[in-house]
Amino acid sequence: MSHYKRILSAAVLAVLSSAVDAVPFSVEARSLGMGNARVATADIATAPFANPGMLSYQPSREDFSLLVGAGAFLNDSDGLVDSIEQFQDAYDNAQAGNLTEAARALSIVQSMDGDVIAPEATAAFSTGYSGETWAFALSARADVISAGTVTNISQDVADLLTNPNANILELEGVSTNELGVSLARNFKVFNRKLAVGIKPKYVQVENIYLREPIATIDTGLRDLLDGSTIDLGNFTTFDLGLVMGLTENTQIGLVATNLVSNTIKFVNSSNVPATLSFDTQARLGLAYRNRYVTLGADLDLLESDALFTSQSFTALKTQYAAIGGELNAFDFMQIRLGAQKNLADGISEAAKDTMYTAGLGFWFGFNLDVAVISQNDSLGGFLQTGFRF
Repeated sequence: MSHYKRILSAAVLAVLSSAVDAVPFSVEARSLGMGNARVATADIATAPFANPGMLSYQPSREDFSLLVGAGAFLNDSDGLVDSIEQFQDAYDNAQAGNLTEAARALSIVQSMDGDVIAPEATAAFSTGYSGETWAFALSARADVISAGTVTNISQDVADLLTNPNANILELEGVSTNELGVSLARNFKVFNRKLAVGIKPKYVQVENIYLREPIATIDTGLRDLLDGSTIDLGNFTTFDLGLVMGLTENTQIGLVATNLVSNTIKFVNSSNVPATLSFDTQARLGLAYRNRYVTLGADLDLLESDALFTSQSFTALKTQYAAIGGELNAFDFMQIRLGAQKNLADGISEAAKDTMYTAGLGFWFGFNLDVAVISQNDSLGGFLQTGFRF
């Protein structure tokens, strides 16, 4: 699709430009490759994002870690990108005087009513140390989550061809920059290993608003950034993670994030009072791990509302079930596969379709991990590097 990559790159460039230290739709590349199963499978480098308790629950004696990564994802369950591409082809022909193509462009744009596109972007950094009993880590991340829908849809050909304020893709976004310090400790409980981790964190929040006619959406999004962000302030909260061994090779984990929930009230770019709620979330995980194989399954225990103020995006809520695995080939290469499914109520049938993931990890004297995720017309990827020793 000729416009697909341009729209994806423009949307991601736009949200990334609004927060240089931005961070993701996924925790990081290793977990993404395993279907985003992470609560009981995280390694020393990924534990600060997945479950702070996993910092001190590691089967190998890797004491030090460093991770740097970035990723992007375009959620297009409604096929809005394809529709925009078809509209642009018909609209260009209509501008040349082809009335048949004008009628086709009108039909296409009217079919977009209610469709949603949701580009996301992320970047992550962590470094930590894990000893026999205690472990700690410093982590930074910034998530940029956005969603867009077409507004002011034309009702006739004349409006389509002459009204510059018709058929507008409006994107709303939230940028969060987070700095956290994780601390974890091991205990023995009923002769079983128990790890407890806590992560106090500082979060800064911005609201993003972008607006562009769909006839020209593949160009110029960078110009929309001027005056399109609102600083919403900051708050502090913390995450809590637990991991307990069931057998020598299996463990169960639980992580709760934003245990101090926060609500931010502000006036959005349309001069309408709005509220963002950063609520507590909880995820349960089960894992089997040995030297060669890691298998994991996670379940969100609570439904999460989308971090958007517009009523157009209320159907973007999530509650995921995830499953995945990793095959370790002599510590040189890891092969990962996984899947996740959105179980939330009130979402579209397309959003309920299973997402499939795959990833590879390499050791070249340093770690290199890459992962991709796909669901119908939705596509994303994550790349990270670092050290563990």
